[in-house]
Amino acid sequence: MKTELSEVPMGMAKQKHVYDYVIDAHGNWFCEGNPVTDPELFRMLSRSLFEKDGRYYVRCEGEVHPVRVADAPLWVRYVFLDEEPEGKILAVHIQLEDGRREVLRPETLSVKEESALYCLATRRNLLARFAKPAYYELASRLSYEPESRTYVLTVAGHAYRLASRP
Repeated sequence: MKTELSEVPMGMAKQKHVYDYVIDAHGNWFCEGNPVTDPELFRMLSRSLFEKDGRYYVRCEGEVHPVRVADAPLWVRYVFLDEEPEGKILAVHIQLEDGRREVLRPETLSVKEESALYCLATRRNLLARFAKPAYYELASRLSYEPESRTYVLTVAGHAYRLASRP
């Protein structure tokens, strides 16, 4: 599906061509229907991604192109726990698929249908879905509160209730 110039933000209509970028439900990038397999290009695209008015865009070589996203634009590949000797979690760090590492903000955690885990990542607050290894690592540390029907992650003595995603 091509993006019409009338659907893009101001300034983009002056571009000669608006590329069709897609991130599928598994976090794979496509440009004009072709998979993005070059690791450097993937990192560049992922790191230049931003959201405006509920839609995603990528800034590339001075141009802005829309990105259609099936689920989440970013994916958490790994989770690293800083723990006390008795197992209490002091901090959680995440590594995104593009290699960026940052501290998890547990207050942004959410769960969808008890099978998908999300957080907000990067300074741009983009939605990130936990890939299977990261999901299982963090899910093993969650507790369930039956009375409130919520999952909880305790970090540095503070309990964070995971919001439900529609």
